[in-house]
Amino acid sequence: MSTILNHLNKPLIMISPSMKSELAKMDVQQLRELNSYIVSLVKEGKAEKAWEIKNELRPRMQVKVNHRKVYGMVGIVKEVNRTRCKVVFDNTTFTVPLSMIEIIK
Repeated sequence: MSTILNHLNKPLIMISPSMKSELAKMDVQQLRELNSYIVSLVKEGKAEKAWEIKNELRPRMQVKVNHRKVYGMVGIVKEVNRTRCKVVFDNTTFTVPLSMIEIIK
């Protein structure tokens, strides 16, 4: 089975025909309201994930960061701030959003 990719080489989510027909019936204002609702759901999800990680995260913990610059590398947490933390990779410090951090257990 082949995966269809978008222009960013990310998997394209296929929308069901019934959902497409419902979206086609909406006017521009309704689509904008739907968009803002979806964006708020995504933001809530990121905030919850960041909160969970922040509660577990401590300085000197080993972590991985979901970013292409440090893919596959293990870093050490230097400092935990409100929404971001400083992670050291090979003597280089990056300030990383908490939602991008994966704790190594």
